[in-house]
Amino acid sequence: MAVTTPERTEPVEATPQTARRSALARWVRAAAVLMVLTQVVVRWRLVTGREYYGDDLRVLYLADTHSLFDPSYLFYDYDGHFMPGGFLLAGVVERLAPLDWSGAAASLVVMQLLASLALLRLLRVLLGDRPLMLAPLAFGLFSPLTLGSFTWWASALNNMPLQIGATVFVTEAILLVRTGARRHAVLGTAALALTYLFYIKTVLVPPLGFAVAVLVLMREGHRRSLFVALRRGWVLWLGAFVVTAAWALAYLGTRTEEAAERGDVDDVLLTIRTGFRVMGAAVLGGPSDWVNSRPGSPYAPVELRTAVIGGLLVLAVFLWTCVRHRGALLVWAVLVVEIAAGLFLAGVGRGSLGLGAFTPLACRYYAVEAVLLPLTAALLLTLPNRSGTRRTAWPWWAGLPVAAATVAFVAVALTSTADLLRAWQVDRTGAWLETARDSLAAAGPAPLLDQTAPADVVPPLAYPNNLVSRLFSPFPDRAEFEDWTWDLRLFDESGRLVPAQVVPGPAVIEGPVPGCGWPAAPDAGSTVPLQGPLPASDWTARLDYTADRDGEISVALGSGDAVRAPVRQGTGTLYLRLPGEGASLQVTTATAGLGVCVRSGLVGDVAPI
Repeated sequence: MAVTTPERTEPVEATPQTARRSALARWVRAAAVLMVLTQVVVRWRLVTGREYYGDDLRVLYLADTHSLFDPSYLFYDYDGHFMPGGFLLAGVVERLAPLDWSGAAASLVVMQLLASLALLRLLRVLLGDRPLMLAPLAFGLFSPLTLGSFTWWASALNNMPLQIGATVFVTEAILLVRTGARRHAVLGTAALALTYLFYIKTVLVPPLGFAVAVLVLMREGHRRSLFVALRRGWVLWLGAFVVTAAWALAYLGTRTEEAAERGDVDDVLLTIRTGFRVMGAAVLGGPSDWVNSRPGSPYAPVELRTAVIGGLLVLAVFLWTCVRHRGALLVWAVLVVEIAAGLFLAGVGRGSLGLGAFTPLACRYYAVEAVLLPLTAALLLTLPNRSGTRRTAWPWWAGLPVAAATVAFVAVALTSTADLLRAWQVDRTGAWLETARDSLAAAGPAPLLDQTAPADVVPPLAYPNNLVSRLFSPFPDRAEFEDWTWDLRLFDESGRLVPAQVVPGPAVIEGPVPGCGWPAAPDAGSTVPLQGPLPASDWTARLDYTADRDGEISVALGSGDAVRAPVRQGTGTLYLRLPGEGASLQVTTATAGLGVCVRSGLVGDVAPI
């Protein structure tokens, strides 16, 4: 039997043109990865050496005072926000690194890396591995629009997952209507469901994904792109509807307060106008100048000149693309509507505060826009010609102006990033917290009375979350906070724990019993009059007493809540934090058989000695 030798087939040799394209694609991929790594390093530098700030400390307190999977924690009504995913992430970070910024910084860098890689994947799906892809990628990576949300951890817990989820959903929507593969519907629906666990503005994502899918099909030559998108992507659109409905039920069923008080309509409109002004600066690589607004976070005022120049540039591109390219007007419409909708939600959420001229300047509300703007650029660069003629490849020299503009944009954006770093460096929250932690560790056994942190460490509007007892609740090595102490101390402006005194207010009137003052007989009480009345507030009382044994007494100011505190046999001094109003103290023995004399005392505020 004859054995035949299989015929040898020679590999098809790549043509020089194919080889050049392959080499160019590899170069583009390498450049894109390098850009992503550069951006992540820059963002990492922004958060190194920082500390928790403002609402970060409130989030940590909630994480520390609840178990990780406690429904009352995960579904906590955080000023109208529904963010179980954010609370779960915060709880994990707090448990791994209690009150240690390194844990939060690591979570920020990881989320930024995921967001950047997701954007790179989206642009590769839209444009392929060609040099043109690097321009919108540079805009998305280095634009200052997301600096405000990235550098404030509490804000990043909402916005970074939204940025990641929006990018993934849009990418899966494009791939689904192109290929029909159901896995893209599953991945897109899962990404949307996860994103809803972090931020209410996820409601903007499904319409964006559908609109982009239609535009991509139109770009690729489908005449009935709307119906094709509906037919090919119906599983994803149905999944998005079901997930959104489930989120709405969960949201409405767990909120205990309105998501936002009804704000002034003019203020909401001002938020939208200011936001578009920021967009004008964004196309030029701005906003570029950051101002520290202690006790608030840094913000970037946009000069009218910058906004006008950016607006004129956008207008020129708008006119040019609408004249030359079919479908450009629809792309611009999606861009404007999505930006306006996002600013509207931000304006309504903050409308009751009257901050319409300020809210957009903090650059904390542009997570979706950070995806939308490079996406828009990618579509506009590849739309078919209106004349119907086929688009030809750009000559090599035609890319030089685009490359120069991209380099200039990145340079301006990095300047803005450096300026924000400077603005955050004047924040003294970290120094104050570090000093206070060291003081707490060496405080000794005497409990501490609670107090508020300095206004430029935690804003007074955050009360009661600016109380030091809440700030340091995750810190295990510390003195306890009580409503009483025998050693009065407070944290000064630098965070040091220093001796304190009660600033003279109404003193205790001299008692009728010589050598005793005001007796509180065993199992009985005594009304101890003051020299004058006190208005309703939280006061500190200093009581000089004599007790015939160890025990407990109960003290109240007027009709305010009583405070139980221990007394020791003999003569001593007790300091109590008393809420209430009135002109007398009610002193009652809380230990059977205990006899106490209030010899003297006064009620007032606390100040360092």
